[in-house]
Amino acid sequence: MNEVIRRVGRNRLSAEVASEFERTGNQYRIDERLGECEPFHQVVVHTLERTMRRFGVE
Repeated sequence: MNEVIRRVGRNRLSAEVASEFERTGNQYRIDERLGECEPFHQVVVHTLERTMRRFGVE
């Protein structure tokens, strides 16, 4: 999961913001897992959507 978050953020964010993007993504992933049970690919999609929305990444 961390690699996916890094790949998305790496090309679109500065180094300082990218590390915060990764940290936030990890927090959202944990939050997603604590919710309703769903397949992991859905957890990944929801995590990336939330993180990208927070940082204004399209």
